[in-house]
Amino acid sequence: MARYVLAILAAAVLCTAVVAQEATPAHKGGDQKITDRVSSFDSASKRYRPVKCGKNLCLYRIKALLVVDTYHRNQPDPATFATTVAVYTGRVLEIGTNATTGTFEVSGIATTQPAGPTDTLNIIETHVFEFGPNNDDALTVTGNSQVSPATLSITDSDMAVTGGTGQFLGAYGSFTDRSGVLTSNTVSVADITIYVPNNKL
Repeated sequence: MARYVLAILAAAVLCTAVVAQEATPAHKGGDQKITDRVSSFDSASKRYRPVKCGKNLCLYRIKALLVVDTYHRNQPDPATFATTVAVYTGRVLEIGTNATTGTFEVSGIATTQPAGPTDTLNIIETHVFEFGPNNDDALTVTGNSQVSPATLSITDSDMAVTGGTGQFLGAYGSFTDRSGVLTSNTVSVADITIYVPNNKL
């Protein structure tokens, strides 16, 4: 009887571990080999392919170049950095081929006034990425960044994927952007990890 109970407990633990591995994002302990892979862009469908799909989730990892085409900043008068608003737009390019895979729009508002030249601005940001043949596969990214007011260089950034439409409906995940200075013609490398629920009824 005791052996029978132990066998049942062992089976339950094994099932729990399998379910947890399925539902747990890779950066929280999943397969490192999967997180190292990058989604390829299908030029025919104009969509990214998932790295892997499980029972409950599809994993995408988009690693691409972000090219800023326009950058505008509106600063209050008299000049203060608090409530300064910045907007920039651009293109998403596939690394290696430089093919355009999508577009992006970013808006940010400064919520702090630096006390000295070494202080940074805290910027609340919203990013919208548009992919797909009709720009209907959108991703939203929100968070905040710290920016040097003297050089406009980003010193720290904490961003998350908070939603999506079309191919990315219900998406969540992480976003990193290794950028330098926010100006027109800036080119940076973005790494977007996306988990999309399998919404199959």
